[in-house]
Amino acid sequence: KGVESDMTVALSNRSMRLYVPTSADASVLVENVSYDERTRRFSAYVSTPGSKVVRVTGRVQRMLNLPVLNRRVLKNEMIRAEDVKWIRTPSDRVQQDIVMHIDDLVGKTPKRGLRAGSPIRSSDVRRPILIKKGSLVTMILKTPLMTLTSQGKAVENGSDGDVIRITNTQSNKIV
Repeated sequence: KGVESDMTVALSNRSMRLYVPTSADASVLVENVSYDERTRRFSAYVSTPGSKVVRVTGRVQRMLNLPVLNRRVLKNEMIRAEDVKWIRTPSDRVQQDIVMHIDDLVGKTPKRGLRAGSPIRSSDVRRPILIKKGSLVTMILKTPLMTLTSQGKAVENGSDGDVIRITNTQSNKIV
């Protein structure tokens, strides 16, 4: 009761071993299980045929599937769907700013090199820069009766969907 299918068991004593004689049936008997739903801690007595009874304690943890990189991705390199793999990790180890959905990674670029297999913070990735600061751009103003174009210089970097400031090269006014 109180344990859902997306949870796993973490034993307090991970070095514990249970040995089963080769002549015995390889079955495990679990008795006297007590579980606290609030703390998610449990204890139980476990035994195998021909072995002594051992008290086992631990915690039940909710697990999350997180998208991580399957290879090192360098700064400004585009992250593709093939670069992403999924790992299961305990939910209490996941910080709030960790990327949880693949859509938040694919098509983005790292702000710095990212290593494989580690959770990625949302602040570590951004949309790819399409307009670099200082590059020449063409400004276009369209109305139903006319189209006006002028050359400008980008004052800041810009990604798809960004509104950036541009200096008109003829009038030196910032638009």
